[in-house]
Amino acid sequence: MRTLQLTSGALAVLATSALIGAAAAAPAHAGATTTTTERGNVIECTGTIDGRPVYASVYENDTYANVVQVLIGGDDDQVGNSREDADGFLDHQKVYASLRVGGKKAVVSGSAVRVGKRIPVHEQYDDAGQLITVDGIHRRLRTDLELAWGKKTAPLTCDNAFFYRLQVTKEDITG
Repeated sequence: MRTLQLTSGALAVLATSALIGAAAAAPAHAGATTTTTERGNVIECTGTIDGRPVYASVYENDTYANVVQVLIGGDDDQVGNSREDADGFLDHQKVYASLRVGGKKAVVSGSAVRVGKRIPVHEQYDDAGQLITVDGIHRRLRTDLELAWGKKTAPLTCDNAFFYRLQVTKEDITG
């Protein structure tokens, strides 16, 4: 069984790749514009298991990818992994995401419930020769999650957890 040894930086790159996914592909010709509607959930958590720091991320995007990532430990004892799942990880407020980390099964499980008001979102930025405009909403998720790793369990604190619905427009500005 293969275990990936990942640093925090490597996981950040994986997260960014998953968030951008196929969306980063340039339109077919200069000046081309594409628009997608994306819905999903972002849940980023921290904790401590067996005396080691934990980072866990459950990311869903109905247009591109659903990715779970778990990083346990730091420096020389750090282990981590990520995987995609076509079906996602959140079903009717229940979260369940599993993968192998450091030769053991890791499971992020519990609940995530939308709470509070919708927060309007508007962003515009250049990325890889494209002007990207994002409009839509975020809505906070109240979570109650834990990480089980091997025979140990630990609660997770998920300060960055939200549902999103966004219209993403990409216009090729190179040419």
